[in-house]
Amino acid sequence: MYEIRKVKSNEVDEALELAMEVFMEFEAPDYGPEGVETFKQFIGDERLIQGFKSGICPMYAAFDNGEIIGILGMRDNKTHINSLYVKTEYQRKGVATEIFRFMLHDLREENPSLSEITLNSSPYGLPFYRHLGFIPQSEELEEDGIRYTPMKFLVK
Repeated sequence: MYEIRKVKSNEVDEALELAMEVFMEFEAPDYGPEGVETFKQFIGDERLIQGFKSGICPMYAAFDNGEIIGILGMRDNKTHINSLYVKTEYQRKGVATEIFRFMLHDLREENPSLSEITLNSSPYGLPFYRHLGFIPQSEELEEDGIRYTPMKFLVK
């Protein structure tokens, strides 16, 4: 359906622009100014950007005719998702699920003993992550204006 693969160094900036665009449309309305500023600092953090560009922090994407339409980024521990965004017109079409499955397969090839994936879900993403099989680990929390629910996926 779509090409799914790891993002190349020269594609990271475009991927992060997509993340910002989707955040501002779907998530920023749930946050106050502090939360929006916290997200902008996160997405613009030079260590994060260099982690993605160097491949230390894996980033996967879906492409439609060469255009990035969805991304999934991880921390360098390769067990925590720190970003998952899909362009508006591609939402609810299986894009994020395809990226997640590709990522899971890729990480299990690299680390067969992988037992869990974690993330902190925004209020907007909660139904999607539940659908994938993620389990909330607590009630919703808030830190620096960002509302999130810690979640865990048990790898089988």
